[in-house]
Amino acid sequence: MAMCTTLVFLGGFLFHTFRRHKNLGEDLWDAWSALVSSSSHLKESTQEGRVIGIMLTLGGLFFYSLLTSTMTAQFKLRMEWLREGAHSQVMEREHIVIGGINNRLATLLRQLSKSQHFAVQDGSAQTRKRTVLLLTELPRKETEKIVSPYLKDCQHINLFIRSGPLSSTASFKKVAADRARSVILLAPKDDYYEADADVVMSVIALKPLLRGSSTGVVAEVSKGSTASLLKGMPEMRVSAVENLSAKLFVQCSRQPGLVDVYCKLLDHADEVINVRSFPSLAGLPYGHVRTGFPDAVCCGIVRDGKVQFHPKDSEPMQHSDKLMLIALKHTHRHPPPALMMQAAQIRQRLESNRGGREGRGGGGSEAMVRVHRDSALKTRDANQFKLNEPAARAERMVMLGWRTGVPDMIREFDDYVGPGSELVILAEESLEERESQLARMLRTPLRNLTVVHKVGNPMSRTDLTDAILDAGSVFHPFVSAGGHMFFDNVPFSIIVVSDRSWHHGERTKPDKQSLYSLLLAESVCRANKIKVQSLNAELEDNRLGREVVGSHPSLTYIGTSDLMGLVTSQVTEHAELNAIWTELLNSWGDEIYVKDASMYMSPGECPTFNELAERAVQRGEVAIGYRTGDNTVINPCPKDVPLDFGPEDSLVLISEYG
Repeated sequence: MAMCTTLVFLGGFLFHTFRRHKNLGEDLWDAWSALVSSSSHLKESTQEGRVIGIMLTLGGLFFYSLLTSTMTAQFKLRMEWLREGAHSQVMEREHIVIGGINNRLATLLRQLSKSQHFAVQDGSAQTRKRTVLLLTELPRKETEKIVSPYLKDCQHINLFIRSGPLSSTASFKKVAADRARSVILLAPKDDYYEADADVVMSVIALKPLLRGSSTGVVAEVSKGSTASLLKGMPEMRVSAVENLSAKLFVQCSRQPGLVDVYCKLLDHADEVINVRSFPSLAGLPYGHVRTGFPDAVCCGIVRDGKVQFHPKDSEPMQHSDKLMLIALKHTHRHPPPALMMQAAQIRQRLESNRGGREGRGGGGSEAMVRVHRDSALKTRDANQFKLNEPAARAERMVMLGWRTGVPDMIREFDDYVGPGSELVILAEESLEERESQLARMLRTPLRNLTVVHKVGNPMSRTDLTDAILDAGSVFHPFVSAGGHMFFDNVPFSIIVVSDRSWHHGERTKPDKQSLYSLLLAESVCRANKIKVQSLNAELEDNRLGREVVGSHPSLTYIGTSDLMGLVTSQVTEHAELNAIWTELLNSWGDEIYVKDASMYMSPGECPTFNELAERAVQRGEVAIGYRTGDNTVINPCPKDVPLDFGPEDSLVLISEYG
């Protein structure tokens, strides 16, 4: 710019010197014209004017071209900065802000789209499309490349991308987090401690904006200690969703069909757990409430923030109680009229008793007596199905691969298997690295499980064969008459975990390696006549898993990342579901089990689901559905139709014991 200005003034004064008949302003204009237009000097008629014009033209070709290119580059950078949106203020309200990006984002976006679709159908939505703002620390173009494949399945949301640091209050202020319906913080890193530290810093950055606000924060964390820390944040509504992918994988790998149950219960398009408050049912015995919803399964209550899956049938409902109903989303907004009438009658009798019209201990307790009498009759009818739970058996397992969550898996396996069980781990990681992680993560010694480490490539047939054959060496193998090798009838299973971190744009690469290892393990077992109870692989891409399982029915894939994404989406819709799913996915509380249906029926009997549900109650369980073949039915309707179960069919229950 300075050189161009200098050339204009120098050329103008030179023109003025040799053109005595013109004023200085016109000479300066002619100098500017010669600088910016290479043909302007051609109109000069004098020798001196032509020389000055040529000098200005040559200077313009260099300096003016440099000036225009610099201005163009700066303008382009400015437009890119504007496009990133790091500084632009969002004016939306009641939108959803997602902070961070990980391998659960695709599932979360799809579920938010489904939820909006159902909200539009039942008339509860304020707009046809829900606005979702994705705030990441990645460049906008890289983020767009990651999320673009997911958007075709998200027709009911408008996704906008912003870039900015997630530890900055200014970044969340620009996306109007204080006016959002909820803020979801995803853990973007594989290292547990680093990911939790990032999430905590994001919550601290949100605190000045959300102090006293109704906006809820859903934060994914890796450890229970971090979840307790965030729940104690004052002046904020934080729902800390603990990463339970290791627990999910262990549960689903041990129970065939359980992954299908979770997918149905967590998908907004299927039967889900709805938390409903019905103060009008106060005073009614829980036994009446439990059987009073013909189109839903009542699986317990939430009282004072505590989840109770098995209240006594004689327990009266309180005004603050919330029912857990398994039914379609956005249904059962009001209790059935019959239950409301019963509750009104009981309250009227109680008021009459307090007034002394019916005497102390009279008709007000009639309903309670009837519940006790009905419960006693059901108990006598169900006693034949009230069996002792079998003790856990010793098992042997081979795990292929290693990742950060493997120590958590080992701890979960130790809670489920019987004494004398063995786990052989084949991975490329060094023994020092594995033992260091185990020593840091496992504070108490294992009670039932012995871990044997082997260093090798899970995709090498030689290494894989050695690991599989050595897995049962302590069980004294023998060959049966049918030619199958058994190890004292100890169940044998093979598990493949993804030992590669999730790469942007390379989501199928670790899945292909996992599936190859699983297929190779199946081939090794077949060649050595080893009977395998289950072959499971942890995958990221469900579509790839469905294709492989379709051609190899003996294999099972478990999409733990998708399942955790479903849990996060459920908690986003209703914060109280966090406590419910935390208990269902932990071994210390009630869990979901898939049990043999013959345990709840006599040979040749065709019971209704209502009859099976009553028998389950007498065992301290809640029946929520069943499986026939590969078909999973949750909340079957109608429930009074006889069911013809086969020998391989099973009942889906919420129970404390497996």
